[in-house]
Amino acid sequence: MSSDHSDETTVHHARDPTLVRTIVEERGGYPAHLAGSEGTGDQGLLRIGFPDIEDEEFTEISWEQFEEEFEDKNMAAVYPSDEDATLDGTHPMRLVKRDAVEDEE
Repeated sequence: MSSDHSDETTVHHARDPTLVRTIVEERGGYPAHLAGSEGTGDQGLLRIGFPDIEDEEFTEISWEQFEEEFEDKNMAAVYPSDEDATLDGTHPMRLVKRDAVEDEE
């Protein structure tokens, strides 16, 4: 479940919500919704928040809610192997649709 997107670090993909929780907690993150993204029939856009990154406003949610939505929305987490690395110069990980990850493998 990994691919090499750069010369410096390997990028991994995780589809199991329990594994994603472990990775997020190890990197100091928390489960969240993008503030104001709640819509009819949807609780909001699922995100991972990090206290040191303030580029978007998040509403923290429970891990139980995160895991349920992660599965229901067919999400995957993308993250670099190095815990101190980022994907885009800012974010240590991101959530994507599982289809996007499967296309890369």
